[in-house]
Amino acid sequence: MRLVAPGTTRTVLALRTLLVLLPCGALALALPVVPHWFVLLGVVACSLLWARTPDHLAGVVALGLVAGWWSAHGVLDWRVLVVGVLLVLAHVDAVVLSHGPGTLPVDPGLARLWLRRALLTLVPMPVAYGALRSLDTVVAPSWVWLAAGLAAVVALLATARLTQAEPE
Repeated sequence: MRLVAPGTTRTVLALRTLLVLLPCGALALALPVVPHWFVLLGVVACSLLWARTPDHLAGVVALGLVAGWWSAHGVLDWRVLVVGVLLVLAHVDAVVLSHGPGTLPVDPGLARLWLRRALLTLVPMPVAYGALRSLDTVVAPSWVWLAAGLAAVVALLATARLTQAEPE
């Protein structure tokens, strides 16, 4: 069995390699705390399958395992921002790879379009991070959480509007 189809370009190989490394790197940021063996094996196996078939459900499982591990452990330091960026980049990588067969070279215009969209989706991340780091759940009044939630929704709506295709 061939791992790579004949005629696969170097760009596609690099993007497929990133599709394995990004979720694994996001989980590796947890060190020195070692995640459960099931999570480790699940992320590696799903990332490998995802790199082979970028539109496979294994990608959702890999990203879900990483995000779930970080969420379950309640870690709220700078690493969460890096993990978020790595997971968004992995998702965008898979989207770009899914736009054609493995032997089709990646269109630079398509890659730039999706990279811009990825950067726009990251806009609300530091706002949410700052809100979570600065607010004390015990001391903060309930209206503060409502305002923070509303601000996050507005940021997401603005991001969604900015990522829509412009009419020709």
